[in-house]
Amino acid sequence: MELTFLGNKYAKSEKTSSKPTIQLKYMGKTYRSEPNKAVRNSVVLTYRGVSYSRA
Repeated sequence: MELTFLGNKYAKSEKTSSKPTIQLKYMGKTYRSEPNKAVRNSVVLTYRGVSYSRA
């Protein structure tokens, strides 16, 4: 099946992607973590000479 969006043509794919879970151990206990729940790095922004930080 061919799809169009804003004049661009795309082929439809039936594949679904699953993100792997990461198994962690801390003090003898096992935890599972998903890659999309990673901690964001803090970003420093500057607007008209004033610095802001976004965590």
